[in-house]
Amino acid sequence: MLPGHWFSENPDKAWSEKYFLVFIPIFFAYNYFIQRMGWLDVGNFWHIAQNLIMWLPYCVFLPLWLRRDSGIPWQRSYWFKFNVYMTVYIFFATYFHTEYFFDVLGMRYHFPKVTLYADSYLLGPDEATALQAFKKVPPGMYFNAIAFFIVYHTASVVCLRRMRTLTAPAPALLRRVLWVVTVAMTAFFFAWAETFFYINSAATDNVWYVDKARQLGIGSVCYALYFIVSFPNVYRMDENRDGERWSVSRSVIEACFVSMVSLLLLDLFTWVVGPMR
Repeated sequence: MLPGHWFSENPDKAWSEKYFLVFIPIFFAYNYFIQRMGWLDVGNFWHIAQNLIMWLPYCVFLPLWLRRDSGIPWQRSYWFKFNVYMTVYIFFATYFHTEYFFDVLGMRYHFPKVTLYADSYLLGPDEATALQAFKKVPPGMYFNAIAFFIVYHTASVVCLRRMRTLTAPAPALLRRVLWVVTVAMTAFFFAWAETFFYINSAATDNVWYVDKARQLGIGSVCYALYFIVSFPNVYRMDENRDGERWSVSRSVIEACFVSMVSLLLLDLFTWVVGPMR
């Protein structure tokens, strides 16, 4: 590979990265359509179905079929382990971490036609008043978030690799500094971009921040704490052509680790900055 390459030297991972990059415009088009049609607030079945459709057909079913003759068993393929990783990460992040977004960052969910919810009982707002305060998580948001995180992590890992390989001739200390800066910049960008682009006039009847301007500033720093941990971690997965290949169980363990560290960082942010609502 020439210095400054974008994609992994592992052909299986490189194929998946290119594939999921193509998913990005599909993902944005689908979200735009759902928002413009006013379909964010629907009954339980369609709420779950529309969010599953955002993720499963393109991110799971299609690569399963396209890679059927790749010579790599589906359970050992990067695309599958990447999906497993994101599913585990998102489960913990949505079940526990969203409570911090409610109570610390001032995020609100309002889906009047949805009656099913799934989030932490003890962590976060008082369960007796959480629904009235717009602080409950509908199950469809779990599947929605998997698609979001697949987009973020694919694009970020490609950018991180580009920087890392471009700076290969530089002194070791400079490379480490540039790596930290690049991780921090990409983490902040994706945290900021989600709020800026997703929380728009078509979505704000259902998802909003009490103070969007502050969320775009200091709130994005808090959200970036997710990606400060997870972007470099996903970068390591099956990265080298002849290096170690993660098992499915290893992918689950790594995702659990990242979820726990992210939770700690969110709590430390709350200690230092306090609630922003």
